Amino acid sequence: MGLFDNAEEQARKAGLKKLEDKRVAFAQRLAGQGFAPERMLFAQNENGGFTALSRFGDRYWLIISPGFGTDDDFILESYDTLDWRVEEVRVKSEGMGGIFGFGKKAEIGSEYFIRRHDGSEARMPFVCGRGNWAEMPLAKNALLKTQRRRGDANLVWDMRPIDRTQVDRVLEIAGEYFPGA
Repeated sequence: MGLFDNAEEQARKAGLKKLEDKRVAFAQRLAGQGFAPERMLFAQNENGGFTALSRFGDRYWLIISPGFGTDDDFILESYDTLDWRVEEVRVKSEGMGGIFGFGKKAEIGSEYFIRRHDGSEARMPFVCGRGNWAEMPLAKNALLKTQRRRGDANLVWDMRPIDRTQVDRVLEIAGEYFPGA
């Protein structure tokens, strides 16, 4: 039995394979519908999944991925207009700022909330110290690739953490996706 050959590692690998199977099926369905936005904005959520937003064919498109290890499927919703709100996030660091597990890291940025058809809200956090993000052009959009990714990679691995020095630029890019921002 190898170092990385235990029950937990096998379950993790099975979860990654299941998630990649769902992503490939979703990408093939989108390709069959001709869905090909020029660019798409992604924000990672606490459940290991993500929320993505794009503009395609004079409509807004919201994609919500399943969280890692869940039985949920990808969700695709289309909107004529986007009903949204934004909340500024500013949390001061405490203790040792999260170093060695003591205290709490500082958080700065904004969190966008998109009202869905069922009345619930989809979240897109762009907060330094909390989550990851990406803006992907069509040619590099891993979500829309219809072939399997090598090693059953999770799409959130392609996203970058938000650095404190980049917060303003990330929020500027995010604002381009939200009307009237």
